[in-house]
Amino acid sequence: MKKTLAICLLLLFAALFSPSAQGQDQLVILHTNDLHGQSLARLATLLAEQRELHPDLLWVDAGDLFSGTAISNLLQGKAEEAAVLELGLDAIALGNHDFDFGLEAVHRSLQAGVPWVAVNVLQQDGTHLAAPFFLKQVGDVRVLITGVATPATPRMSFPEHVAGLTFADPAAALGQLLEEQAGAFDICLVLSHLGYGEDLLLAQQVPGIKVIIGGHTHTVLSRPVRIGDTLICQAGANGEYLGRVVINLEEGYPAQGELLRIEASTPPHPRFVELDQHFEDLFAAQLDEVIGYSRFGYVKNGMGILLTRALQEFTGADAALYNGGGVRAGLPRGAVTRRDVFAVEPFGNQVVVVTLTGAQMAELLEIKSLRSSDFFEGPRLVDTSKTYRIATSDFLTTPESSYPMLAAGEIHKLGVPVRQVLEDYLREQVLEKAEQGVR
Repeated sequence: MKKTLAICLLLLFAALFSPSAQGQDQLVILHTNDLHGQSLARLATLLAEQRELHPDLLWVDAGDLFSGTAISNLLQGKAEEAAVLELGLDAIALGNHDFDFGLEAVHRSLQAGVPWVAVNVLQQDGTHLAAPFFLKQVGDVRVLITGVATPATPRMSFPEHVAGLTFADPAAALGQLLEEQAGAFDICLVLSHLGYGEDLLLAQQVPGIKVIIGGHTHTVLSRPVRIGDTLICQAGANGEYLGRVVINLEEGYPAQGELLRIEASTPPHPRFVELDQHFEDLFAAQLDEVIGYSRFGYVKNGMGILLTRALQEFTGADAALYNGGGVRAGLPRGAVTRRDVFAVEPFGNQVVVVTLTGAQMAELLEIKSLRSSDFFEGPRLVDTSKTYRIATSDFLTTPESSYPMLAAGEIHKLGVPVRQVLEDYLREQVLEKAEQGVR
């Protein structure tokens, strides 16, 4: 009898103090943002470890899943789509780069089951492009998860990629949603692709948000920032961190958060190593071909200067202009592969030459002076009686770009990808190296 009682007490003790039992008093939310096509193999390892401890946790993302690597570009986001579906993502906001492959890719991923959520992205008929919110039941707690996309998305995308969409004011859309769903949830979680500064404002404008999981600005918040009752979090970019928020399921739902660093020493999950290799094998020969030589190693800013010089030399234009966001990486010193060039310019922009009047050129230089992150090669003084030819990308010639005078100029499309110009420029460096007898 005593032995039976002892066994029962031991079983009760184990049940009460097991991780799963303790987890019933907490809601654990894991979060990422701006993954940009990077491998999720190491992230998968940390997710698996956390799910062992907290089986009911939620994993959410604040957008920009697509675009940023060669594989992402070549497969139009299908590799990332496959990874998050297998990993069991609960919800993801629509980031501006998630439109880089057009609406067709977004619709395809929605049909595949990627849980996009956006309360402020509307189609022409007034319906939402993606689900405006999800309601998740975790134990006795009802969690409303919604997402907001930046209204600046049309200025950051080709017009045809967002044709027919309206990006409504995030605060107004959220306020209306929370009013409509009042009483239907206990905790509100917002996935925001607005940027850190806008998240601070959002927390002040819309009461009732427990946690904002942010993205877009790639901000590393080692500890969340609290505005009133709202916790604001962001986990850098490119899968370098996994954010972790713990909400105690008691009155007021107090919350705290931290970032878990995904180290190079973190073992990659075998299943996702296998998945990465599958997609890698499709394009390895093409991507690993050595196409040029870089006499110097270039950081991102140096790469922007090199790229504008390559454009100016290729076109013979008076000047060259490139937006800072269009240059995503530097280059290694020495042999350069096509994969390296994809890392620099993963978007597939096309070269154009725009003829501007002197007055338009002066206006361009004025805007450039306010945009220090953009790259420019050419004259700094303008003769208003002359015309000027500017080499740039087709992206900057859209009416919504930061340089509207380019859309108003005489545009000549060359039908050549920017990436090809960079490849050719680097090939010339190979020939120069060979002629000099460098080995």
